[in-house]
Amino acid sequence: MSVPILILLIVLGYLGYLYWSNRERNVRRKKDPVLLEWCEKVLESVDETGNVALNVLLKIRAFVIAIVNVLGILLIAASVHALNKVPWWNRKRKKFHKEVKPKIRFKTWRSFVLMCVVFDILATLLTCYLTGIFREAIDTAINFSVVGEGHQFDLTYLYFERLFDFSVFVETPILAIPIEVVLCAFATKASWVNWQQYRDYNNNEAGDDQFATLKEIKHQYVAIPDRAKKYKGVSGVPVAHTKAKNIQGFQLSALMLYNNKKFAKVMGEMEEKARLSGYKAGYYYIEQQTINVLLVGTTRSGKGEAWVNSSIEVITRAEDPSSLVVADPKLELNQMTYKTLRKRGYDVQVMSFKDMDFSMSYNPFALAIEAAKKGYYEKVQALVNSVSEAIYRSSKRTGGNQEYFENTSISLFNAIAIALIDRAVEAMQAGEDDAWDTVTIRNVVTMLTELGTEDVWVNSENKTLTEPEEGAIKKNKLTFYFDKLREANEKKYSKFREMADINYRTSDFAGGETRGTVYSSMLAGINLFLQDNIARLTSKNTIDLESFGNPRRLTIQFRSNSNVDLPNDYAFQRVTLNFYEDRYDRRGRKQKPKLLIKNARAMLDEAGYMTYVVKEKLPDNFKIVATFKDEINNAVVQDHRYRFEGEKVYARNKKGGFKYDKYTKQKELVGVDMNVLKKPKQVLLEKENIDFVYSEKPIALFIGLPPNKKEYGSLVALMVDQLFNANFDLALAAGRKNVRRIQFLFDEFANLPAIPDIARKLSLALGNNFQFMMFVQSLSQLVELYGKEVADTIIGNCSILGLIKTNSDETNVKFSKMLGKKTITERNKATNPLKEADPHINERGIAQDLMTPTQLATMEAGEAVLIRSVKAYDLQGHKVTNDPIRLMGETEMPMRYMLLKEEFDQETTMADIAVKAEHSGLDLSEISIAPRKTIVSLEKWVNELKDGKLDSPFPMRPTRKKKPAQNVSDLKKEMISKVG
Repeated sequence: MSVPILILLIVLGYLGYLYWSNRERNVRRKKDPVLLEWCEKVLESVDETGNVALNVLLKIRAFVIAIVNVLGILLIAASVHALNKVPWWNRKRKKFHKEVKPKIRFKTWRSFVLMCVVFDILATLLTCYLTGIFREAIDTAINFSVVGEGHQFDLTYLYFERLFDFSVFVETPILAIPIEVVLCAFATKASWVNWQQYRDYNNNEAGDDQFATLKEIKHQYVAIPDRAKKYKGVSGVPVAHTKAKNIQGFQLSALMLYNNKKFAKVMGEMEEKARLSGYKAGYYYIEQQTINVLLVGTTRSGKGEAWVNSSIEVITRAEDPSSLVVADPKLELNQMTYKTLRKRGYDVQVMSFKDMDFSMSYNPFALAIEAAKKGYYEKVQALVNSVSEAIYRSSKRTGGNQEYFENTSISLFNAIAIALIDRAVEAMQAGEDDAWDTVTIRNVVTMLTELGTEDVWVNSENKTLTEPEEGAIKKNKLTFYFDKLREANEKKYSKFREMADINYRTSDFAGGETRGTVYSSMLAGINLFLQDNIARLTSKNTIDLESFGNPRRLTIQFRSNSNVDLPNDYAFQRVTLNFYEDRYDRRGRKQKPKLLIKNARAMLDEAGYMTYVVKEKLPDNFKIVATFKDEINNAVVQDHRYRFEGEKVYARNKKGGFKYDKYTKQKELVGVDMNVLKKPKQVLLEKENIDFVYSEKPIALFIGLPPNKKEYGSLVALMVDQLFNANFDLALAAGRKNVRRIQFLFDEFANLPAIPDIARKLSLALGNNFQFMMFVQSLSQLVELYGKEVADTIIGNCSILGLIKTNSDETNVKFSKMLGKKTITERNKATNPLKEADPHINERGIAQDLMTPTQLATMEAGEAVLIRSVKAYDLQGHKVTNDPIRLMGETEMPMRYMLLKEEFDQETTMADIAVKAEHSGLDLSEISIAPRKTIVSLEKWVNELKDGKLDSPFPMRPTRKKKPAQNVSDLKKEMISKVG
């Protein structure tokens, strides 16, 4: 039989084995056998024509090509595995084995017992044999002496079957028993000597640390296919990988043994032609619990290819995927994963500081604006303060006057920002529809630069003078502005004006001695916003931060009267919500409604606003019943009952039909249109009082901050801070954790600016469904950025601390200590020339690092060590020891280009994504408040108030030609109104 035919038969036999093994497994799961599924894929790849005969030939050709490529993959992979056994080909040296163990070693006392039993059995057999020989010899001697005739010795007693002649113990016990006793004594002695000689005296006295075994990993972590197929449950992060026992796994193992670009390209093309790329090549073992992860990997260590890419792929492939916030300096991950994430139902967003005209818009004051619209004074103060803290507060204390200037800058920033909010509130009431557009950091900067650097002459009544006169004093224009706000508040009270004035008085800017220093300190933090591109990007807002973790939020304002100064009967009441879906039979007759959400409760705030986070996905049409029958509610609202109707609104094309997403092939959801069906009489509740933010898509936000644009870093830190805090506050009010997990994935974490209060965020994250996965080049980077105390807290709050590879000696030493030590037996041999046959062997137990710093520094591609601080139970609920994991050999991580070529498309560019920026081309003068003109009109308005004209309208700035949507909620309302 020729060699090719033999190889073909082996391959066909292997394919048959795979077919039957998969068939039995899939029959139990009621699925088509994998081989039949593969055949269907091959047939689907054929572009059929109108000619039946030609179609048959094309299908045969496709099968031939696929089978040839399958055979080629097997042959090449087998060749690589065979060559890897050859020393001149396999240049990988043996590592991590620093103990030469003897061939024979007895571990426990059971070995001694077993040896005694075995030796005693041998002694018994030998007793049977010797007793028979002795007895026959004695009989021969006696017969010869008595009879005088020769007695021939029975040679059958020398046969080996006499070893099992146990009758000697009955026939001649006088011989058998003494021999048995003597031989058993020798056997026991020999057993004792051998056990003492070869017993293992290593009782882990110097250390008993060890790595988790593959069996333990399989018991403790969920195994999922490493590509293509979705997996059940929430997203998880990979901790290990194993190869599958199939063609793809065989191919992957060959690629991991021989990493050559041309070879990988050829194997990839063959895999594609064989239609095998859609099948698993192995399994990822993932941690689905909410944990924080910190991985250390230097440049070119493979952390991006083996960990960052695979983590994104695994996280987004879950049936319940997380929202992603990815630090992507060059936006390469965004480009490679865009199509895959869109196909998986993600809303992919980009915050680009590289090309800001193709980026999402982000106004740091957006949350404060929404709070101000609802009259949340304290919340506005807190949100504005969070912005200023992120800009000015340093993560490390340097001593001196640092804290003083930080505090004064924060107070001055808060004062100007809240003053802008106060101006927007008054202007909106006066008819300036786009007044909220003026609440931007750019306008904070212009107020500081235009008013803070100029003075004005005022008289004793605090009125401006064109020329100085007797008794006149010179006053800074910014101080004059806030003085006028205080005067206005005496005649027409506003909580925002009061808050702005208090912040300004604590800033020390009004004092002449420190004004210049405070001015310089504050301007240094926000000088960035003088750039037009940054000013435009931060003047609009198209990022709904709260939707990352809570994508479905129903907000209703209940009011008992229209006068905000009068008490609201609904303030601080509790409402009960029930969601229903109307059902109809085949004839269109109405059936009993289906209860979707039962007796959900929500609290109303001081303004009568209710915000309820909906966990479940709702049908296209639903109804909501809201009741206030509750023992804690006021009697006046106890019998109040509301009914609302909701309908999902889908985008339409020009012909009026539904518009379908080109990636998911599903209808594009715009939002939910709400209507009031029933309400109590004399209650102020209209459609405009209801806002239902509704989305079924997880969000993936890629933040592009180029390494050479570090001056923009404060915006990134501010966005992360606001995103965390907004969802954290909402989660606490809604149900103690986010509906959807938020996964922060920060590559080159130490190159990002210091995130405010990161240690607290990490400690609070896990209980509220946040998860951080951070990559640094060395642990010393954290110390340099955050200081030692905060860096230690960051490390302590990470459940998995991993080392991929680093050239930092300090980091390698720290990891080596954290891995622990094991006890090995050190053997020393001493010889005497006169006694060469009897050398002296000395043994002693010594401590050895599980991995030395040098071994950690020389780990190869795909290898890593993971230190687990928290892993209490396995998948079955048994307690486990959280031993560290060493990824090497069978468990090492594959590179992205070996496994995920289809999921990560390197051909996609930013031009293919085409992000439409709301702020692109914005004329900044249209949203400017023109501080010099504003201060003049403000003085005039205050003078009118002082003259008793309390109904005098607030001075407006020239309105814009076109009113834009301020935020995501307004955008959705605008689209719903257009569709409706």
